[in-house]
Amino acid sequence: MTQELPDFDLPEGWTCWVDLAQAPEGTYSGKAELRQGREQRCVFVLAQQPSREAALERVRFRAKYFVDEWMIRSQDAGYQV
Repeated sequence: MTQELPDFDLPEGWTCWVDLAQAPEGTYSGKAELRQGREQRCVFVLAQQPSREAALERVRFRAKYFVDEWMIRSQDAGYQV
């Protein structure tokens, strides 16, 4: 299941695509991709999570953390975001 999840509360211009798969045991794993505009900024793997909700919450946490760090480092380096 691939889906864009706009409710991640990311800054404008950032999107997160998630590809989750359910294992026969019922756990979820997959990958997520963060983009700033058209630029891919991060792809991360999501290890097994006990439920779909737990997997999505983990993606939300990691996406928010990455974007926050990206913004701080871009400002420190003097780049315009």
